[in-house]
Amino acid sequence: MHDRPSIAAEASHALRRHVVDPLLRHGIDTAYGGFLVDLDDRWQPDGPQDKSLEHAARTTIVFALLAGAFPGEGLERLVRHGCDFLQQAMWDDVHGGFYARVDRAGGALWDGLKHPHGVTYAGRAFQLGAPFLQAGEGWRWAERAQSWLDEVARDRHHGGYWGSYRRDNTLYPDGARLPTPDGRDVNGLVPGFKEINTQGDALELLIGFAEPDPAGVWGERACALAELIGGRLMQPGGVLPFRYLQDWRCAPDLVRPGQSFQMAHRFLDLAAMLPLPAAVSRAAALVDFCLTCGRHPAGGFCFATTADGRAWPATGPATDIRQWWVQIEALHALDGLARRAAIDPDARRRYRRECDALWDFVRETFFDEQYGGIHAMPVEADVRAPKSHCWKDCSHETFAFVALRNAD
Repeated sequence: MHDRPSIAAEASHALRRHVVDPLLRHGIDTAYGGFLVDLDDRWQPDGPQDKSLEHAARTTIVFALLAGAFPGEGLERLVRHGCDFLQQAMWDDVHGGFYARVDRAGGALWDGLKHPHGVTYAGRAFQLGAPFLQAGEGWRWAERAQSWLDEVARDRHHGGYWGSYRRDNTLYPDGARLPTPDGRDVNGLVPGFKEINTQGDALELLIGFAEPDPAGVWGERACALAELIGGRLMQPGGVLPFRYLQDWRCAPDLVRPGQSFQMAHRFLDLAAMLPLPAAVSRAAALVDFCLTCGRHPAGGFCFATTADGRAWPATGPATDIRQWWVQIEALHALDGLARRAAIDPDARRRYRRECDALWDFVRETFFDEQYGGIHAMPVEADVRAPKSHCWKDCSHETFAFVALRNAD
């Protein structure tokens, strides 16, 4: 079925060349804790090093995955290094919750703004970091993150997680200008809207809690959120809108293929724990929509599209870009579908062919063989793009490359 026996070896090499090596050489903040954020195209420090919760948590996740992938190399110390910064600098000891942004030394920025999106990653960092921390510490902190999500950011009436919060955990009102540079939240929205990004990350966190006992309460909660997403928010044909009103009515916006690919492999993760054929079929529908309507004519997938495909002038230059993470999430989802026994064998072969072709495209277009790492955009678009910033870390490629190591 698979005529590319070397893809697993290539993924393993890429994990070492484009994640482990550059991070170990350039990514550790030995002066203030945590990880350096602003690194140019050659991995040299270039910026204020303000630290977002997303970058801090997801880089900790990266080292937790790497410590498992490369045992005996001492990478677990960097899991502890990342968790220490989350605990000591990014957690609010007075009001609870994690700050969305701090300066390099850990001083709260943006008036102590808090948002559930990054909190889901912090919780996941402690889940995955638990084997490398003191007994019980990782799960206690993961539960602390989940408690904040449930007590502060969970919508008990309509479901899901949403909102931007002040330092004292009070909700910013609809339409308020936030203390961020552009007045918007970490997902680019003004207060009052919900978005699919946070829901997918929250689903991943709930799946992590459910892994020890899928039939228990955490499994029920993960299934409930997955049903909200797949049974209510998904539209016919595998369309998954990005933005919603509080009651989950769809608000005008475009479909973002990266989010669809990411949701697809999370549905597959849930279906691997519980007998959920609807989750598998929904994952396939999400991916099939992107294969039909989200392709870029120059290769790979675009950032955003309309519900019936890329149609000018409904989409413009900003939606036409090909960010690295969208291509990486596509690899992850296609590989997952190609290995799902419940899917028709012909469809599985089709997904494997798509995955192999996309791997070649990503390797040739995004890998930086000179300095290591993954370009944010295709090389011809901007060879000077930084390798790391508050919204770019190595987590997408780490998850995908670890999975692809078992692709053969």
